[in-house]
Amino acid sequence: MSQESKEIGITGENIAASYLLKNGYEILETNFQNDLGYRVGELDIVARENETGEIAFVEVKTRKSGSWGAENPELAITRAKYKKLTRIIGRYLRQHKLEDIPHRLDAIAVEMDMGSRKAKLRHLKYIYY
Repeated sequence: MSQESKEIGITGENIAASYLLKNGYEILETNFQNDLGYRVGELDIVARENETGEIAFVEVKTRKSGSWGAENPELAITRAKYKKLTRIIGRYLRQHKLEDIPHRLDAIAVEMDMGSRKAKLRHLKYIYY
């Protein structure tokens, strides 16, 4: 992954976290890594929705306007990625003793306009395959 791609991803995650905070979420953790002697993967944002108490595990996908997949960054969440995320979510819930708390997997799609430095964001709740 290029340095530019990493920076775009980090910017998208920051935009997503700000959006969640403004919309009644508490950020519990960012970039949670599931390490079991080897790196399995990462959860971008773990947040609690204040209104419902649900834990939202948020996968953030960011693309530059005009790039491949920019209109639908969330399409980068493949079936394989979804399975990996559900395994990491299970590990997080067990590690934090939260198995009995309602939870869901969300996606936040961010489309960045690099010229104007503005972003379009879509929050998709309860994603599944």
